Amino acid sequence: MKMRPHRSLYRILSPLAALLLLSLLLAFTGCGGAKSADISTDPTTPPAATASISASPTSIAAGSTSTLTVTAANATAVTVTGSDGSTHTLSATGGTQAVTPTATTIYTATATGAGSNATATATVTVTKPAGVTVTIVASPTAITAGANSTLTVTAAGATAVTVSGSDNSNYTFPSEKGGKHTVTPSTTTTYTAEATSAAGKVSDTATVTVTAPQSTQAINHVIFMMQENHTFDNYFGMLNNYRRDKNMNTGDDGHVYTVDGIDDKLNLSNKSDEGVSIPLYKFKSSCIDDATSDWLASYGDVNRYNFLASRPMAIDGFVHNAEGFAKNCALSLVCSGDFTDTSGQRAMGYYDEDFLNYYYYMASQFAVSDRWFSPIAAKSNPNRVATFTGGTTQGLVFDQGYDDHIGSLSFPNIFHALDTAHVSWKVYYSDTSGECGIGDSDCGGGNANYPATALGYITYTKNYLYPNPTHAACTGTTQPSSVVGDSSNYFCIDTNHIAPISAYYADLTNGTLPSFAFIEPGYGINDEHPGSFQPILLGQQQMAKIINAFMASPEWKDSVFFFTYDEGGGPYDHVPPVPGHSNDKTTGSDKPNYPVDIASVSVSPDGFKPCVPGTPPATAHCDLRADSPGAHSGDAAAVHGFGAQIGFRVPNIVISPFTRRHYVSHVPMDHTAIIKFVEDRFIGDGKYLTSRDAAQPSLLDFFDFSGTPWTTPPTPPVPATNATIGRNTCTPSSM
Repeated sequence: MKMRPHRSLYRILSPLAALLLLSLLLAFTGCGGAKSADISTDPTTPPAATASISASPTSIAAGSTSTLTVTAANATAVTVTGSDGSTHTLSATGGTQAVTPTATTIYTATATGAGSNATATATVTVTKPAGVTVTIVASPTAITAGANSTLTVTAAGATAVTVSGSDNSNYTFPSEKGGKHTVTPSTTTTYTAEATSAAGKVSDTATVTVTAPQSTQAINHVIFMMQENHTFDNYFGMLNNYRRDKNMNTGDDGHVYTVDGIDDKLNLSNKSDEGVSIPLYKFKSSCIDDATSDWLASYGDVNRYNFLASRPMAIDGFVHNAEGFAKNCALSLVCSGDFTDTSGQRAMGYYDEDFLNYYYYMASQFAVSDRWFSPIAAKSNPNRVATFTGGTTQGLVFDQGYDDHIGSLSFPNIFHALDTAHVSWKVYYSDTSGECGIGDSDCGGGNANYPATALGYITYTKNYLYPNPTHAACTGTTQPSSVVGDSSNYFCIDTNHIAPISAYYADLTNGTLPSFAFIEPGYGINDEHPGSFQPILLGQQQMAKIINAFMASPEWKDSVFFFTYDEGGGPYDHVPPVPGHSNDKTTGSDKPNYPVDIASVSVSPDGFKPCVPGTPPATAHCDLRADSPGAHSGDAAAVHGFGAQIGFRVPNIVISPFTRRHYVSHVPMDHTAIIKFVEDRFIGDGKYLTSRDAAQPSLLDFFDFSGTPWTTPPTPPVPATNATIGRNTCTPSSM
C-alpha cells in the first residue's frame, strides 16, 4: 500500500516552494539580466507645491501699507487674493507685494503646481482713527453703459474728502462733509471714498456695475429738426420748478434729475452801455425784437471787450450786443422787423410753462440735455452747415451766402455719406422762399416756390435740388418742379430726397419714413426766430403738430425724434461755451453732476482755422473782418481755431419709445452728435466726417432699449394760444 503525503503538508510546502522560486528568479535577473524596478517609489510623480505667506506689519492704520511676503516651492504660478476683492500675481517662487487695504482683509496665497496646489493665509488688521468716519453709497448700483450713477459720500471729522475710482477717475469734494458726485463709468468700477484727518485716514467703497446697453438696432428711423435762435436759459431755464411741481423729476432709476437752469440764479444781470443793470426777468410778450449771435456777438457775449485766449468768463455782453444790434438796425433800416428795445433788455428775458406748456411737458416726460451746444459761435446758416458737415465750415465764420456771397462749397456731408452706404434719407421743407419773412437770410434763394432750406450751401445737394431758370432738361434723378406745385418749373428736384412737409405726414401714415429724416422749419412763419411779429406760440403749435403726428404713427415703435434749435440767437445763457470753463458758472451744489467739461467735444473739426482773407470780404476759406475775434494773434480763435469757443447751449428734447423717463443728460455734446448717432446706427464703419463729430458722445445715456419706457406715448397738453391765455401775447414794445 502506497503512502500519500498528508494534505496539510502540501498546504505548507507549496507557499515555501513559490517563495524559493521567486527568490531564485530575482537573484538570476540581478546577475547580468534586466534590472528590476523599484516598487517602493514612482519617479514620474512631481513633488507637491508648498506656500507660505506673512504680513508685516499685521496691523495698520487706515491708509497705511503692509507688505506681504510669499514663499513658494514646486509651483508654476503664484497668486494672492484678498477678501476685499483684490488680486495680485507673483513669480513662481513668490515674492513681496505691498497692499493698502481699507478694511481688515484676509490674503490667501495660492501656489499652483504640477503635482498639487497649496494655500496659506495672512490677515492684515486695519484700525481706524478715532473721530473720523466716511461712507459712500452709489445710486443706482447697476447701470447700462452711458447712464449715470450718483455717489453720495458722508464724512465726519475730516479735513479733506476724496473719491477715486478703479477706472482712474478722481474727485475732491469742496466740503469736508462730503456730498454728491455723478459718475458715468464705461465699465464696472469700484469707487473709494477717503476721509483724511490729523488722526489718519478712513475709507469706504461702493461699486457701480455697468452692463452693455441693447443695440441701437432697435431704432430704424432718426428724425432731426432744428427751430431757430433760442438759448437753453431763455426757454428751459425755469424747467426745474415745473418738473418738481408736476412730479416729473424722478427717473425710473429712482434718481432725481435737475437741469442747470436759472431758477436759482435770478439775481444775475448784464449792464447796458449806459451802465444800467438789467437782471433776468420773465417775458410778458410771446414775441420780441430780433437780436444777433454772429461771430463777434458770440465772443462778445462771453466777454464783450476781450477776445484773448486768457480772457475771463464774464458772460457780460448779452445786453450790450442786443442794444447795439437794435440801434444799428433802427438807423440802417436793413433789418427785418421793428426795434423798440434799444436798451438791450430783451436779452435777459426768459419764458416758462405759461407760454411753453407743450415744450415743458415734453421735455419733462421724455429726455433733455443741459449740455447741448450749437457747433459754432455764429449765426443760423453757419450752424446748419456745420451740422450737416459733421462740424466744419472750412474756415468760414459768417453766412457764406448772405454775408460772404461765395455760394456753395464742397463740404463733406452726411447726405453723401448715407448715399455711399445706400441708406435712405429725405429733407422735408416747411415753407418756400416766397413764404419767408422779408429779409430773412435763412430762406435760401430762388423764386417764390423754391424750397426754403440751407442745403444749397453744400455743393453735393445740388444733385437733388437746384435752380433751373432756363428750363433745361433736369439731370440725374431730379424732375421739373411742377411735381411739387411750381407751375413755372423754375427748379429741378428729387422728391425722394427733398420734399414738402406734407410728404412727412404721408410717410408717417404709410410707414415709408426714410432712415434719416431732416425737417426744415417754417422760416419766418413759425420757426420761433425772435422778431417783432412772430410769436413763439405759433412755433410751438407747429412743433406739436409735427411731433404728435409722429407719436400717433406706425413709425413710432422704432424711431427717435431729436428736436433742438440751430443756435442761441442772442438771449442770455449762463454757461460759457468755452473749453475748460463750461462749468465755471454752475453753482456749487450742482457741480458734482458735471464732471466733464466741453473740452472733450469742442475740438477743431479739421485743419481749417478762422482767417482774414487777402481780398475782403471773403475768399473760399477765409472771411474774418478786421474787428473779428481771431483776427489778432493773441485771440482765442487765432490760438485754438474753431475749438476755442462753440455756440451757446440750446433747448432740446429727445422723443422716442426708448427714451428714459424724466431724464436729464449732463454729457457735453453739440448738434454733430446727432450726425454721429446716424453714422453709427446706419453706416457703422467707425469713420466720421470730421474730428468734431468723431469726438461726440454716443447718446446712449438717453435710452433704455430693454425697458422701452414709452411703448405707449403720453398725451401732451394742447399748446398755448392767445385764446387760451386770454389776451394778445405778442407785444414786443411791452415785454
